[in-house]
Formats: sequence, C-alpha cells, structure tokens
Amino acid sequence: MNTLEKLEWATIIGATILLFGLAALALPVLDALDNPDYYGEPDYIVNVVASQWSWNFIYPDGSESGELKIKQGDIVRLELESKDVIHSFYVREMGFKVDIIPGRTRIHIILAETPGEYWIQCAEFCGAYHGGMRTKVIIEE
Repeated sequence: MNTLEKLEWATIIGATILLFGLAALALPVLDALDNPDYYGEPDYIVNVVASQWSWNFIYPDGSESGELKIKQGDIVRLELESKDVIHSFYVREMGFKVDIIPGRTRIHIILAETPGEYWIQCAEFCGAYHGGMRTKVIIEE
C-alpha cells in the first residue's frame, strides 16, 4: 500500500467517524425539538381541520373560524387533521410546514412573537382548487 492509498483510507475513515459523531450529537437535539413538551405548556390548543379546499380552526371555547387568530406572546398548540386528502400547512414567514395525513393528528407548536398577518397556504397539491386553499394567521397585540 503506497502513501496515496494510505491517505485515501485515512480520509475515508476520518470522514466516517466525523459523520457518525455529528449524527450522535444531533439526534438528541432533533428528538427534543420534535417533542411538543419541549416548548412548555401551551396557553391553549387550536384544532385545525383541513378539507378540500378550506381550513377550519376550532378554538377551546368551541368557536370556529376560517382564520387563525392568536395573541402575541402566546404559545399555541395546533392539532392538525385532514378530512380527505394529504394537505400541507405552510406559513412561509414563520418558517414552518406541516404535512397533514388523513386519519392522523399532527402536533405543531407556535410561539406568536411578531404581530401581523401571515398567509397560510396548502403546499401539497390537493385537487382542482388547491391554489385557492389560503387563509391567514393573525397575531394580535
């Protein structure tokens, strides 16, 4: 084995050790971020029901709305469900996208920091009127 082959093997082994080391460090962090309890107890829970081609938000007091309205500073737990096909709850300005699969409840936590109106768009093609499946998140002061 010449010097070049030894260098190649040292590079391969070193990169493999580095890759597995970084993965071992990242897995606990990713697990914690995916755990809804990581963010603490939510101020309230909003049920989000996606159906072709609308969003329905059900608040703890039983009221329903076509827009998501939350107060600034609140920690809100969204429990997302789909009635029919796969949808995707996408808020670009808040930096998240949650895929919603029929028959399963997905959990997502929102910390409402900056007041304003932000578009919610379905980011998964869900049928003929998919492009019209838009509404707003309104964060009130």
